[in-house]
Amino acid sequence: MVIYPDLADKNVVVTGASGDIGIAICRHFLQQQCNVFAVYKNNPQQLQDLKNAHPEAARLELCRCDITRRDEVGQLANAIGEKIEELHILVNNAGLCRDTLFSEMNWQIFDDVVQTNLYGTFNICKAMVRLLSLADAATIVNIASVAGVTASFGQTNYSAAKAGVIGFTRTLAAEFATRGIRVNAIAPGVIDSRMVKKIPRQIMRSIMTAIPLRRQGSVDEVASVATFLGSSEASYIVGQTLIVDGGLIMR
Repeated sequence: MVIYPDLADKNVVVTGASGDIGIAICRHFLQQQCNVFAVYKNNPQQLQDLKNAHPEAARLELCRCDITRRDEVGQLANAIGEKIEELHILVNNAGLCRDTLFSEMNWQIFDDVVQTNLYGTFNICKAMVRLLSLADAATIVNIASVAGVTASFGQTNYSAAKAGVIGFTRTLAAEFATRGIRVNAIAPGVIDSRMVKKIPRQIMRSIMTAIPLRRQGSVDEVASVATFLGSSEASYIVGQTLIVDGGLIMR
């Protein structure tokens, strides 16, 4: 694992922290000796296990928040603002996937996914921008998906939301660059996680034959990109979406 000395003692907020990718991102920033605010909505047990076991556990704080609720997001920002003077890195990782064919998708299923993946990202950025503006060379990393770049069967809701996150990232980067805040995104492909394990086996076999590396990615491979983008090594990368998919969509 690469250690970025400039990340030591930086303040980091990670949403969707109780998911597999979220936990990996929290763990990687802890290994960089960052102070991590792990934001979750449900199922914090694995986060609690991380806090109980990690050598840098004192740097990890668990924060419950439903990012689709603006009142809760505002309360979260105020609570974090009472503990830190500036926020250096914001990782918008919270996401929801409710797959079904368009013919069977109702308004509620579509709305739930867009509210979490797209509106949730907006809500957190809006609430945290003051703390980000107080930091020197702050950065935002939005976790999108290859589903926002190419067709993803049965995911019209998820694809629309993640494509929105990519567009949001690009324009927010243009607006924030002059304020010293870099904004970028990561688009993971098929990552070995609880979400991917829900994909039917026959579909997974088809997907795997389309991945040139012939394997799923690991959550650590996504987390490594997040820490890189948060470091000064990525100081001239602005408004980009880094695709981490083993070559799945390159053809």
